[in-house]
Amino acid sequence: MDDEEIAAAATRFHEDVPHRFQVSLTMSVQTRDRLRDIRDDLNERVGEQLFTTDDVVRIALLGADRYHALAASEDRELEPVDSEQLLPLTASVHESVDAERLLDPFDRDSN
Repeated sequence: MDDEEIAAAATRFHEDVPHRFQVSLTMSVQTRDRLRDIRDDLNERVGEQLFTTDDVVRIALLGADRYHALAASEDRELEPVDSEQLLPLTASVHESVDAERLLDPFDRDSN
């Protein structure tokens, strides 16, 4: 995804999800570090401190929800929100997780 797509998706995301919704979680240091890295990557791509850690959690949850909905459906067509908002925003999540090859459980067997 290019930076302009991420910036446009960020604007739409913040219009759709007000900041008054906050997330309260207990998490490992590794998870906190990964969320911070994703947040920093997104903010670097848009050129300002737009995203919070709470935003990253919401992006990950929304992405997982849409992934599940698409995987469980016979109609695997992306909706406009998927291609215009979630794909650009979840790209940083995917890159962070895939950097450690966590997306393919069979990869761990070969190490």
